[in-house]
Order: sequence, then structure tokens, then C-alpha cells
Amino acid sequence: MSRPSKRHPGFSYFSVLLILGLLGAAGTVGYLLINQVGWSAAGEGPLLHELKRGQFLHEITESGEIESASNVDVRCEVKSRGMGGTTILSIIPEGTYVREGDELARLDSSALENELNQQRITCSNSQAAVITAQNDLDAAEIAKKEYLEGAFVLDRNLIEIKKFMAREAQRQAEQTLAYSLGLAKKGYVTDLRVETDKIAVEKAKLDYQSAELEMEVLEKYTKERQLKQLDSNIRIAEARLRSAQASNQLDEEQRELIETQIAKCTLRAPQQGQVVYANVTNRHGGQEIVIEEGVVVREHQVIIRLPDPTQMQVVAKINESRISLIGEGMPATVRLDAIPDQEMEGVVERVSEYPEPTSFWSGNMKQYRTVIRILGEPKNLKPGLTAKVAIQVELLHDVLHVPVLAVFEHGGKNYCVLPDGVGYRAQEVKLGSTNDKFVVIRDGLKEGDKVVLGAFGYRDEVALPKLADKTPAAARTQPPGDSPPSPGSAEAHDARERPDGPPRLPDPFAEYDKNGDGKIQRSEAPEPMQGRFEAIDNDGDDAVSREEWAEAMNRRRQQRERDESDGGSGP
Repeated sequence: MSRPSKRHPGFSYFSVLLILGLLGAAGTVGYLLINQVGWSAAGEGPLLHELKRGQFLHEITESGEIESASNVDVRCEVKSRGMGGTTILSIIPEGTYVREGDELARLDSSALENELNQQRITCSNSQAAVITAQNDLDAAEIAKKEYLEGAFVLDRNLIEIKKFMAREAQRQAEQTLAYSLGLAKKGYVTDLRVETDKIAVEKAKLDYQSAELEMEVLEKYTKERQLKQLDSNIRIAEARLRSAQASNQLDEEQRELIETQIAKCTLRAPQQGQVVYANVTNRHGGQEIVIEEGVVVREHQVIIRLPDPTQMQVVAKINESRISLIGEGMPATVRLDAIPDQEMEGVVERVSEYPEPTSFWSGNMKQYRTVIRILGEPKNLKPGLTAKVAIQVELLHDVLHVPVLAVFEHGGKNYCVLPDGVGYRAQEVKLGSTNDKFVVIRDGLKEGDKVVLGAFGYRDEVALPKLADKTPAAARTQPPGDSPPSPGSAEAHDARERPDGPPRLPDPFAEYDKNGDGKIQRSEAPEPMQGRFEAIDNDGDDAVSREEWAEAMNRRRQQRERDESDGGSGP
């Protein structure tokens, strides 16, 4: 019966790094031994290297990632509603080659379609309001015309008739009065009859005056009042029509906007290319944004990129200890991890002025984004591929150079160890450029000389100048370089990479412990660590001990292993 496997408690991420570093150092030494070292006969002495003139190449090699220098971004153009976004219903598989106009993805448009149905009803109601307002305006204009050409003329004619009738009644009354006065003189009618006829004349005069006054009121007041009222009705109808038309226009524009948004739920390729999902990876290697079906995307978020395969580049991050050696225009070679036999030419196109953002767990190590443009149009390049970039910093021809293992430093000067037939002797040399494997000899040796590899180990067997101070010989004599660097400095990083011993892993705890008291005080903690200081400081003494640091690192390692186990399971 098999037992479930368990992880070894001592096996960690840092153990893997240490093993890989030791293997790398062993490989470097092996390379030097196999390619550059002449073996002496068995039992005859150390390994020797014979100096020859040749080419010296100083390259800086870093890993990077292939990407296109010219990408067409396909974004979500659907407006967000509130705090939410739009769900991806379907998306074309990553890596698919598409032509212009091909469908790339489809977003959820159900809410927009429901909104469109409601908006169509609103548009119909506002269109009915426009028709009603137009009818009201037409009726108001007809009413004014009706009054001017109908009612007003009719009222004026009626008054004219009144005036005519009053005038005629007055004439008849005056004739009757004159006739009555004649009869009265002859004694045929009474005075009462005469008085009645006089009253009839006066009445007729008053009727005529009333008709004239009525005509004056009609023309001066009634007409003006009616016209003002009718004009007011027309203006009100015009205003209501404009309001209804504006409301209808807004409703129609909203309907068109919703229809446009529904159309934008279908993403199509603006040009031909290979589909690359716009996933976003954080500084810890985890993915902050994953593009897949069912994911909610926000407005203006990039969903797919269509890279131009004819313009490819490599983005590498160069350590701060080497960035000063790199400049724009330097030649470079690029190899893909997926196709190691294919070598491509490139050139450094851009070096960032500022380092990339760091995290608490990365310590004080800073890296600078460097872009290397790939020349020509090589095939089989895909965005996201890992590449090795070798940037040519310096190329010298016809120079003497020896492995760095053949040189050591003593009293601020550099020496090589040479066999002299009897034993060994130290030879002072002037050094030139170095590439961490070989160093150029400017003076002190000549072609054909043989030097001892691992010269640092023979310092006690050769005569060296005595130093004035009483510093122990082991401290005074060291491989070529400056004085021992302080922890966390760029020199310390270079020292860890020198092949004069096994590589040493960085110790962030020692870097942060500025006063060397064995604890990281709050004032010594870097800014990213300040926000997590209480969580790391278990005993609450406002300082982090090495045990608390190790426990925090162990928790982080376990969390990362759980994340990798959950996210990396599969066939």
C-alpha cells in the first residue's frame, strides 16, 4: 500500500537557488578547464593556461520576453454601468491567426437589448408628443387666420349694419318729427305726439353713436386683444413643439447609442494578425488580469492584442550593477529557449532611466527595463516566448587575456603565478577589461607565457611584497577587485557572481539590519515592509528578529507552494 507523498521540510525555494548557483559555478569552471586549460602530466603540478592573442568579447546576458514593438489593442468599448462591467461570453482561442473583420469576442448584451426595447417605447411616445404639438401649432395658426379673415370681418360688418340701421332710423324719425310739427301747428296732432317723435329722433342718434363706438372698440381694442391671445397661443404651441422635438431627438440618440453599444459587444479584428490575450502579470509572477470566457471586463480595458510579427523586440531587465555598461545602439544576439539553435541579431533601442518597481521580498535589488529590437523579420517568433539576450558591451581584437582564476590581488596590485622551472613566482600584471570569465592583460605577460589557474591558492608559495600594516595575509590578499563590499551594494552583487568561489545567495535580512544588532528596527525597514511590519513582528517589540524573519519567509514560501499547487494542477 503506497503512502501519500510529503514535502521535505528542509526543501525550499532558496535551496533550489543554491543548488542551481553551485551547478552554474561548476559549469563555468568546467568550461574554463576544458576549453582554456592545458593539463600538466599526472602529478606534475597545477593546471596551467598558455597565453595567446585573440578576440576578447564582453557580453551581458539576461533573460527577456518576446513582444511586438507595434501592437493593435482591441478594447472593450461598452460603457460600464455603475461599478460593474461587461462579461465575456465567448472569445477566440489565443494564438489564432485572424483576418481583418473576423470576430474576436462576444460580450454580454442582454441588458442592453432589454434597455433597447424600453427605449423604443419611449421613442414612440415622444414621437406622438411631437405630432400632438405640431397639430396644436397648426390649430393656433388657423385660429388666428380665422379671426382676421372671418370673425373680425363678420363683427365689423354687423356693426356697419347697426350704424346703417341707426342712420336710417334717425332719418325716418327726423322726417316723422318734421311732419308732426307741421300737423301740430294746424292742430291736427297733440303735443304728446310731437314729444314722442322727438324722443324717437334722439334714440336714433344714440343708436348711431353706439354703433360707431362699438366699431371703434372692435378695431382698437377687441381686435388687438384677440390677436395677442392668438399670437400667444401660437408661440406656446411652437415652444411645446420644439420641446417635444428635442425630447424625441434625445430619445432617438439614446436609442442609437444603445444600438451602437450592442454592436460593440461583438469585437472584430481591425487588421490581420495573431491573437494574444491581454493578461496582466504582477511583480510576483501571479496574474492580476486573466482574459477568458466569463470574466468581467471594464470600459476601455484591453482584451486582445494583435501584434505586428514584422516588428518584434525583447524586453529584458538589467541589474543596476550592470546598467551603466549598456547604452542605446549596442549590438546584441537573441536566442529563444524554444528554438536554441536559432540566433537573431538585435540592437539596444531603449534603456529606461528609472528602475522597475520593487517589492518587499525582492530586497534592494533594482532592475532597469531594456528594449532590444530584433533586426530583420525572423520566423517562428511569438509574443511571450522566453529569450536569452547577449548584449555586446565591448569587442577587442588581438589582445592577451587570461581566465579570472589566474589573477589575484595583493596590496592593491594584481598578480599572476608562473612556473619558473624550480617552483613558482608572482608576476605583477596590468589589467584591462573583464567579462567575469576572462580579463585582458595590458602589461606584465607576453604571448606563450603559462599561468597557474587558481592562483589565489598559491599566494603563500610565491614571494610577494610585504605590506606595511599588520592585516592578516588572508585578508590582505584576495582575488582581483576592490576592498570587500558592504552587504547589499552593487559590488556585493558582483562578488557573488565572481567564479572565485561558490555563489552566495543575497541576505536581505543583513542588508536591512543597518546597525548590525541582529534585528531590523522599524526605522531600518524599507517602505514596502512598513505596511506588514506588525504582521512580521510576532512579539511586538517593534523590531524583527532573524527568527521572525525566517518564519515570515517560511509562511510566504508555503503560501506560494499552495498557490502553485492550486493553479498549476492539470494533465
